[in-house]
Amino acid sequence: MTGHGTGGRQIVAGVDGSAVAEAAARWAAAVAAQWNVPLRLVHVLPQAPVFYGVPAPVRDIEAHRVLGDAALARAADIIRGEQPAAAIECTTMTGPTPADVLLDVASSASMVAIGSSCAGPVEGYLNATALRLAHHAECPVTVWRQATGPAVPDRRPVIVGVDGSEISIAAVRWACSFAESFAVPVVAVHTWTGVAPQGDSHRHEYPVEAAESVLLAESVAGCRTEYPDVTIEQVTERGTPADALLARCRQAQLLVVGSHGRGALGRALLGSTSQDMLHRAPCPVTICRPDTIPAPPHTDAPSVPTDSRRTP
Repeated sequence: MTGHGTGGRQIVAGVDGSAVAEAAARWAAAVAAQWNVPLRLVHVLPQAPVFYGVPAPVRDIEAHRVLGDAALARAADIIRGEQPAAAIECTTMTGPTPADVLLDVASSASMVAIGSSCAGPVEGYLNATALRLAHHAECPVTVWRQATGPAVPDRRPVIVGVDGSEISIAAVRWACSFAESFAVPVVAVHTWTGVAPQGDSHRHEYPVEAAESVLLAESVAGCRTEYPDVTIEQVTERGTPADALLARCRQAQLLVVGSHGRGALGRALLGSTSQDMLHRAPCPVTICRPDTIPAPPHTDAPSVPTDSRRTP
């Protein structure tokens, strides 16, 4: 176990009754148990409408609440069977959208985990809640895509994308912290592109590859010292980041990427590679922030207004 000690910030999982959200909550519970931090299961209720004219039919909020309570209870029961020592808090909250509520909660969390099915106009695309969290949450966000298969960390490696930027180095640290917790290896992947002069297709490629290998080595050097028990494999190859990461995450349990690319515009938006991985990666994807640190600070988290909180 790393520095995730008692009193650290909680891990939050969104629960909506779907199989993919339940799987995400089970994974989050295993991580929370290993890090010795509480797990908070959150279900979001729709807000009651406000009328300024003739009232329209009102949705049955209580019916939504009953379904939400049942989803929370089921998830908590399954988790307790798998993680008997887990500290679980079930919360029902009301807000404009699930994304609005979870973004608020994320400000006091060390990670938010959310399931996202392949429902949408294009197969594989994220739902709106997962996409908003990935873009705007203040803490790392793990998007879980699999409703079936293993829902707890296993022995497969953790893949992390590296481009030499500060945020990608933060992603490496987060990946190594996770890998150390579960005694699994990390594969750090860096790609480069470039075209050699015509008629000289190979002579100039090797110096470029050597320079890119040095960049990758420098990006992971700090983690080799900080996490000496974690095996870090370095992979440098010519090609696009998306292709390289997709090829390797088919055999991985988790892909970790930074939240944005290089440059001022890149810092304001979710990076193109990160967003591509969220839509297409066959394994869960964790999006890391620039200020991500592996061990959550042991400070009291600010309270968040809720409709109800309980520990089943």
